Amino acid sequence: MKVQGVFERPPRSGVWWIDYRGPDGRRHRQKIGSRRAALDAYTQKLRDSPQPAIPTSGENGSNGQNIQNGTFGDLARDRMAYKKLHLAPGSLKTDRIRLAPLLAAFGPLPAASLTPEMIDKFLAGLVDRPGRPLTKSTANRYRSLLSSIFSLAVRNGRIATNPCVRVTRFKENPSRVRFLSEAEEIALCSTIRAECPQREPEFDLALHTGMRRGEQFGLKWENVDLERGLLTVTGKTGRRHVPVNSVAKAALEQLRSVYTCSDTHIHEFVIDEATHEGQRDWRRWFERCVRIAKIRNFRWHDLRHTFASRLVMSGVDIRSVQELLGHRSILMTMRYAHLSPGHQQANVEKLTR
Repeated sequence: MKVQGVFERPPRSGVWWIDYRGPDGRRHRQKIGSRRAALDAYTQKLRDSPQPAIPTSGENGSNGQNIQNGTFGDLARDRMAYKKLHLAPGSLKTDRIRLAPLLAAFGPLPAASLTPEMIDKFLAGLVDRPGRPLTKSTANRYRSLLSSIFSLAVRNGRIATNPCVRVTRFKENPSRVRFLSEAEEIALCSTIRAECPQREPEFDLALHTGMRRGEQFGLKWENVDLERGLLTVTGKTGRRHVPVNSVAKAALEQLRSVYTCSDTHIHEFVIDEATHEGQRDWRRWFERCVRIAKIRNFRWHDLRHTFASRLVMSGVDIRSVQELLGHRSILMTMRYAHLSPGHQQANVEKLTR
């Protein structure tokens, strides 16, 4: 990614220059050499340049002290250390992957020098980049990560303001809600039974609990309470409790009998292929069965949509659905509200009385 003030000349020559303003306020250009050396030199020049004092906000406004701000990379490391204590391993790994291009673009720059315009340009480059452009929703996730880094820095007094506040989020496409029809479920169940019957309990468990794929793959037997009908899972929103119905309970009992290693020892995880926390489920048996069953545009996560959609269509109130899905905000759950036309029909019918 390009960094303002660092450029290559001639293009593709491997010779890098820096463009900066010195203490005298005049513009300077200097030939450095490698890109890494140019980034280091540019960062040092910015540090040497006189910066206006930024007040630290206290309870009654400025307390007259200057904020000791560092580079964006310093702030990012602080934020990731904080996230490590509060995020699930899978979510933390995703944030680390997204952090890499942010560090490449802004890492050596003083945090206070980043502007909304620089962030806008970076995010637009993700959406418009040649080859493999990111979706607008994914670009918004990068913006959220940036904003969380600056928010912690503001709270810790490292910088005065969060520049992401003035960065407009991309307008995303309407949320996708895809659920199994009765005929599709019959076809998919028949295919799983024929192609990989040992996976049928996993399918039933997902369909009747609404767990995310990572939550189900990382579920341990120590967190399964069949007597109370309750699972304790850890996912992107942290730890939560998932109730199980009779179908899900039968699926768990079947998994326990299949994956029991001996009379006295049982595999640590409910899913036999899982070996450690935060592991991603890269198995593709489900996708293969969907393809064989000739079901279009259906993914594992759509089993969660199916779970939620059937609850709403059965008359379960939206707040209860939110709790069962583990959504932090009810706005996420409201995407299913239109699937319950009976409730609104009863409301408008009151006008005829």
